[in-house]
Amino acid sequence: MICTFLCVTCLTGRAQSRLQTADSLYTSGQFLAARVAYERAIFMSSDPGEQFTAALGKVQCLKQQGLYAASVPFLNSQLQLLYPDSLLYRLRYEQILCAYLAGQFENTLSLLDRLPYLHPAVRATPLLMAIRILALNELQRWQEAQLHFRELLSTLPDSATTRQDPYQHLPQLKNAKKAQWLATFIPGAGQLYAGKPGEAALSILVQSAGLYFGLTSFLQGYYLSAWGIGAGLFGSFQAGGVRRTDVLIREVNTRRANAFNAQVRQEILTLVR
Repeated sequence: MICTFLCVTCLTGRAQSRLQTADSLYTSGQFLAARVAYERAIFMSSDPGEQFTAALGKVQCLKQQGLYAASVPFLNSQLQLLYPDSLLYRLRYEQILCAYLAGQFENTLSLLDRLPYLHPAVRATPLLMAIRILALNELQRWQEAQLHFRELLSTLPDSATTRQDPYQHLPQLKNAKKAQWLATFIPGAGQLYAGKPGEAALSILVQSAGLYFGLTSFLQGYYLSAWGIGAGLFGSFQAGGVRRTDVLIREVNTRRANAFNAQVRQEILTLVR
C-alpha cells in the first residue's frame, strides 16, 4: 500500500512538473514550445483535471499566436474526453470564441445554437450573446441581429436600455442586379451608380469612340475594320464595364457594411465589459 501511495505521488509530481514547465514557457512568451509542453502533458497525464488545464493552456498559446482556426478542431477533440459537464462547458465556451475570432461566423452560430441543448441549466452570458450579434452582423443578417441586440439590452442594467438602437440606421447597400443591368445596357451607368464618375466618363468615351469608328468604317465599306476594331473595342469595354461594375459594387457594399459593423461592435463591447 505504501508503494502504491508513493507511485501515485510520483506520478502526480511528474504531471505537476510538466504543467509548471509549460506554464513557465508560456509566461516567457515561448508559445510554440509551451504548446508542445501542454500537448505532452495532455498525452502523458491520466487525470482529467490536469488534461483540462493543459488543454486550456494550449488554447491560450494558439490564441496568442493568432491561430484561432487551429484552436477550433483541437477543442473539438478535447470535447470527446470524459470531462465533467462544467469543464465541457468551458471548452465549448472557448471554442465559440475561437470560431468567431477565426472568422468562422456560420460555425460560431451553429456552436451557439447547440449550447442550450448540451448545457440546458446554464444561461447564456452577455459575452456569448454579444458574439452571436457580431457574427450575425458579419453575415449581414441585421434583422436577426437587432432582435438579439434587444434581448441583450434586456439582460443588462436599466441604464443600458436607454441606448439608441443602432439597427434603426442600417447601411444603404447598392443593388448588385440593378448595377449589372445599368452597366449592360447603358455605357458608364454602372460605374456612375457605383460612385465612380471618372470611370463612368472614360467608359462612355471609349465605347462611344469604338461605336463611332465602327459605324464610320462600315459606311465607308471597311467591313473588317468596322468589325475587328470598332465593334471589338466597343464590345470589350462594354463587357469589361459590366465586370468592373460588379467589383465596384462589392467594394462599396463591403466598405459600408464593415463601417456599420465596426460601429455596432464597439457599442456592444462597451455594453458587455
